[in-house]
Amino acid sequence: MSTKIFKKSLLVLFIIFFQFIVSAQISEKIELSKDNQLLGLGTQYILNSEILLEERPIIISLPHGYENNDANYPVLYLLDGLGNIKHEIGTVELLTDSGIIPPVIIVAIESLDRSRDLTPTSAGQGVYGGIGDSGIAQSGGAPKFLQFLEEELIPYIESNFRTYPYRLLEGHSFGGLFSTYALMEKPDIFDAFIIQAPALWWNKEEMTANAKLFFNSQTNLDKTIYFGIGGGDGWGMRQELKRYVQVIEENTPKSLRWKHEEVGDEDHDTSRLLLNYYGLKYVFSDLIASEELRNNYSDAFFFKGERELINKYGQQARRPVSNYVDIALKLLKEENDLGAIVVFERAVKTYPKYIGLMTNLAKLYEKTKQNDKAIDTYKLAIQLSEKLKTGQAEGFKNEINKLRNK
Repeated sequence: MSTKIFKKSLLVLFIIFFQFIVSAQISEKIELSKDNQLLGLGTQYILNSEILLEERPIIISLPHGYENNDANYPVLYLLDGLGNIKHEIGTVELLTDSGIIPPVIIVAIESLDRSRDLTPTSAGQGVYGGIGDSGIAQSGGAPKFLQFLEEELIPYIESNFRTYPYRLLEGHSFGGLFSTYALMEKPDIFDAFIIQAPALWWNKEEMTANAKLFFNSQTNLDKTIYFGIGGGDGWGMRQELKRYVQVIEENTPKSLRWKHEEVGDEDHDTSRLLLNYYGLKYVFSDLIASEELRNNYSDAFFFKGERELINKYGQQARRPVSNYVDIALKLLKEENDLGAIVVFERAVKTYPKYIGLMTNLAKLYEKTKQNDKAIDTYKLAIQLSEKLKTGQAEGFKNEINKLRNK
């Protein structure tokens, strides 16, 4: 490659990344109430549970664009929903905008009695958190709560919202204990789990004892599990989790994808934010393009990978925007302009608010003598620029005039 061409390529790289970063900072509007209160946390529904014999409040947060399409979405079931919904939605929206995770429906289940609903067995005298000789009298309600999820909540969600058949369960502390119990008691209900700082001390680590039988009996377990705990959590809690995952290490079923890590120096409660972030990234880490795709690109191989993601997570699934840019840039360096066009076309389709992707696709169309397509792409960029007020519309109109005058 000549020095002149190399310098021009560097300029293209700079333009692409600059426009990509600018586009990444554009946020969706959040509705306001009549008195200018910001909304955006979702809508509360009340389910009259015949299993639990009570009314259960549920907060449902739909992904941006849900009302404007007919797509189906994976569902994230969040335990202790009222306490976790604020940071959950912020993290989910950030990761979704970048394509690190697909858009998901969040179902936040408010806790009415954590010690009852999230504990798998009854605990009596001497239990941590107990009172005197009575222990935790109401404990042991997890079997009934799991029945509520399976027979009432999930059918309600899937009957009233456009869901895709991929379910994720997330819980912290007692919620992590319940998630561990749900995994082993009814493994077919959920496809993935984010288990944060689980209270595996419960009843002398009975979940770990049960795990030895469960994982030894599973020849194939097509699940994704993230086990996380703060590095500043109690020494005992961290050791109890290590003993549980050691069982998995010694008896790992086929198809199981899992990870255990200690994060930072966060304590038991403050770790939730980081564990949610890293847990979501791990569960959906197969959205990231493989080295094989990056190094052995073909159009057929590229589209095969895209179809696999859509089949697993629904039609809104996409790779991180930086993946598409990286692959396209590598193809440009290899002078595979047509391959780069294929990748940018997919990127523009999946990231319709990224002007930088559109403008670079238009330039490639122009370079490969596809001027009509270049003009159409600039027109899309004009519409988006005027909508987002980026100030680029006139420049795109000038590019269109140049193309028409050739």
